[in-house]
Amino acid sequence: MLVLLIIFQYFIQSVVDLMDKFLISTRKIQPLSYTFFTVVTGAVLILAWPWAYEQLPLKFILLNLFSGAFFSLAMYVFFKALSEGEVSRVIPFIFALVPVFDVAISALTGRNVLSAHEFAAICLLVPGAMLISHQKKDAWLKHAGLKVLSAFLFSVYYLFWQYGAQVGSALNNLIWNRIGAALILVALLAFPALKKQILGVRKVKQKNQTSILFLFKQVLGGANFIFLSVLITLPGAKISIINGLQGFRYVFLLFLSVLLAHKRGHLIAEQSDLHTVRQKYVGVALIFVGVILLFIK
Repeated sequence: MLVLLIIFQYFIQSVVDLMDKFLISTRKIQPLSYTFFTVVTGAVLILAWPWAYEQLPLKFILLNLFSGAFFSLAMYVFFKALSEGEVSRVIPFIFALVPVFDVAISALTGRNVLSAHEFAAICLLVPGAMLISHQKKDAWLKHAGLKVLSAFLFSVYYLFWQYGAQVGSALNNLIWNRIGAALILVALLAFPALKKQILGVRKVKQKNQTSILFLFKQVLGGANFIFLSVLITLPGAKISIINGLQGFRYVFLLFLSVLLAHKRGHLIAEQSDLHTVRQKYVGVALIFVGVILLFIK
């Protein structure tokens, strides 16, 4: 039953991923503006502080705030990459490379020596990510650069988050993290050019419907995050299993994006020819096996 719940959670996450792509590309929301409203509205988590607040040493508060700033930067680059590429290529590529950077950073900092199964996982994750992302277009290298940068920034964010969350409850640390993420973006409003770009939503298509859809996406994504947090605490739940099943997110994403592109091409654009779909599925399979190998203990 637990495995089925985890798979369902990844299905919901794939829906959220598709909504992000639709809002950015089809409704024409600029990545910086989308990052701002996504992160700042996410800071509503501060309302839980009366029940979650704990006093933390200044060092850990600063680490949480700093990791939040990296989260905002990672999200911006992620949304920028998403705006320029297909959702079924961008997301598997980025999140397949994140654990590769995790292992590399751990080895460089001396926290972890690369084991045999981690090396084997990387030998599957990297080709899988490249296979999913590959396109016979000149723009592929540009997209690849954005996606690699996004994966690196997410890995650095997780590194600082891991250090910052060592003291106190996870929720209390997460609130500090989201405050740091929101503050760095709010600070951008001090610059007129950036303020105009962030708040300039005149060109957004069907603004009222878009606002409702965005809020629904935020609620759905937030509820799914809480759902995952609950699953982690259930008896028998293991992080290795949860991460190992992430391949289902890519499978759902690939299936739904191809289906939408075929049935509702005006909603989302995807290459859905047989060769491209086969190429993506082989890449997903490599990533799936690689993720499982990475979390073998």
